[in-house]
Amino acid sequence: MRTTVEPYRENPWLLGYFTFNEPSFPGRETRLCDLILSGEKRPIKKALQEHLAGGDTPESRKQFIHNTFRIFITTVDRALERHDPNHLTLGIRFGQGAENEILELCKDVFDVFSFNCYDLYPREEMMDRFLAVTARPMFIGEYHFGTVDRGMAQSLWQVNSQEERGVAYRYYTEKAYAHPGLIGTSYFQWCDQDLTGRGNDGENYNCGLVDVTDRPYPCLVEAVSETSKKAVRRALRHPPPG
Repeated sequence: MRTTVEPYRENPWLLGYFTFNEPSFPGRETRLCDLILSGEKRPIKKALQEHLAGGDTPESRKQFIHNTFRIFITTVDRALERHDPNHLTLGIRFGQGAENEILELCKDVFDVFSFNCYDLYPREEMMDRFLAVTARPMFIGEYHFGTVDRGMAQSLWQVNSQEERGVAYRYYTEKAYAHPGLIGTSYFQWCDQDLTGRGNDGENYNCGLVDVTDRPYPCLVEAVSETSKKAVRRALRHPPPG
């Protein structure tokens, strides 16, 4: 943690740090315990064996994974506060299906609750639930719109043309900022992925603001510019108290 954050301790342009992205364990706690138990000798394996000695049930396994997750996020948060007290803990960018039980584990640890949401727009009822349970401002860590007209794979949310990418961006982002609990969004991603695919999984989406030769997509860039102006005007009409 010291190596990662101390170089940015005095950086005035930095908001904060995400500590993880889209954890896959919710709903798979029993399977995760199987992987730990079948793995090599480690402290977590010993701790799980001792825990399950009192009864190996799905609920007991779930409790162990959730307790371990809680230890992880609180340990990271304390280390972050120690090595960079000037910036926020932006939390884990959960998928949009995070259940209340998981939200409860996080609510008094993170400064901001972050989630990724690939959809036409983030649903108000989902954001209401996140805000109600965590009592934290929200940040959308990933969303995008792409098309196949560049010969690349369809993105996680596909539209029919470059023009529609701009329209979809404005619709999503302006709907998102209409929610009073949202403080930020992060579009995925700045540059298209390589046609040959990224290294770990071959993903090659036309999802960038620019292509791989740094040429901008005018419709999307203009949409980002116009929506940003609108968001600033809205914020100035509703300044924070004090």
